[in-house]
Amino acid sequence: MRGHKWNPGRCAIGAQDEKSTSGDREGIVIRSTGGQCLVQVADTTWRCKVRGRLKKGPRESQTVAVVGDRVLFMVIDEASEPPSGVIEEVLPRDNKISRLAARRSGGQVEQVLMANLDQVIAVQSLREPAPQKSFVDRLMVAAERFGVRGTLVLNKMDLVPAGPEMEAEQKVWNYFQDLGYTVIWASAETGAGCDAFHDILTDRISLLIGASGVGKSTLLNVIQPGLGLRVNEVTEKTGLGKHTTTRTELFPLRDGGFIADSPGIRGFDPWDMEPLAVRDYFPDFQEPGQSCHYRTCMHRDEPRCGVKDAVNRGLIPIRRHNAYLALLGDLEERKAQVGYRSGG
Repeated sequence: MRGHKWNPGRCAIGAQDEKSTSGDREGIVIRSTGGQCLVQVADTTWRCKVRGRLKKGPRESQTVAVVGDRVLFMVIDEASEPPSGVIEEVLPRDNKISRLAARRSGGQVEQVLMANLDQVIAVQSLREPAPQKSFVDRLMVAAERFGVRGTLVLNKMDLVPAGPEMEAEQKVWNYFQDLGYTVIWASAETGAGCDAFHDILTDRISLLIGASGVGKSTLLNVIQPGLGLRVNEVTEKTGLGKHTTTRTELFPLRDGGFIADSPGIRGFDPWDMEPLAVRDYFPDFQEPGQSCHYRTCMHRDEPRCGVKDAVNRGLIPIRRHNAYLALLGDLEERKAQVGYRSGG
């Protein structure tokens, strides 16, 4: 969310070995795979199973506990390596970033990528592979929807020749900056923009999202050598291997803050969103939308639409309006098939 204010106290992940009145300990989930989690408490990492009763009954969410969740767990074996426990309760979330888990789920299963974060960062490469503009649009919509700060990092700017090509790219991407989002132009090859990338991560809990090959790990290695390799590795010691869809894990940054990488995501269908509400999460539609003749104008087929007028006058890019229409169409199709279901 563009108006999000950072609370520096949030970065003390598992800073205290807290206990609830029931005797359970409180910690932060730093990795979640199936029914097992790694839970951080101070300097100790616990391997915890999710209590069976939490997984029973109808659920709209793919996973009970996700990275970033604050949980209460019961100690099973404090002397084991690593110490073990059982998660008894997932505490209420401040926010989250979530999407439709998979189209084969019929639009009824939510995949929460992370909870209790400060910002979601869309990492795109300007070349090799080509950027996915509609992906960025949808991720920023989800950030608006769930009250999370949205940030955009454009990597591999060294592959774009100076002159008309770079000017065209700047015109497209600086539009997001004009909307209030942070936009960082970077090159892991030359180091350009890496200081700004470092600063935006410091003292924040951040989730990086982007397709394979955009250079997330390379950027992380520039600001903290070895971090990208660590994000990509599988921790054999804990027995928590790669997830079949995505594997997200929190890693500490040496200058303060935590970073989570959700590898290989190409598509993003926001969860828990009524079609009529989509227009509210496009900040550039707000002012021209005041001129719409109909209060319930969807900025599509209606006459005397302020948003379409702004598009025709070049104030809103046609591409941006088309991205809105595509998302709107997807949500309407989902609703027609299964009906609207709240993601909680």
